[in-house]
Amino acid sequence: MIDKSEIADYLSRAKKLIVQNKFCIALNSNRMTNLSLFDEYLIDEERIKIILLDLTEDDFCEKVQNKHVQFQHEWLYIFGKEISLMKRYEKK
Repeated sequence: MIDKSEIADYLSRAKKLIVQNKFCIALNSNRMTNLSLFDEYLIDEERIKIILLDLTEDDFCEKVQNKHVQFQHEWLYIFGKEISLMKRYEKK
């Protein structure tokens, strides 16, 4: 079980790095969801930065161990936030 103070601490540290532009969105074959996001929607890194900075403890879903062999010592914090995005190829 994870408490809100751990999530708040994680978000605080993450947001400091985001503000300092010390983050990246992985766009490789292991991150097809990320690639699809940029392909399907009108979104750029600045908009993603705004979305990430808007995350709160209430958006937290779960904490899971990284399944990648080289990073099994890491924990991943999963967040979900409902936002509206404009589809790239949709007529208005």
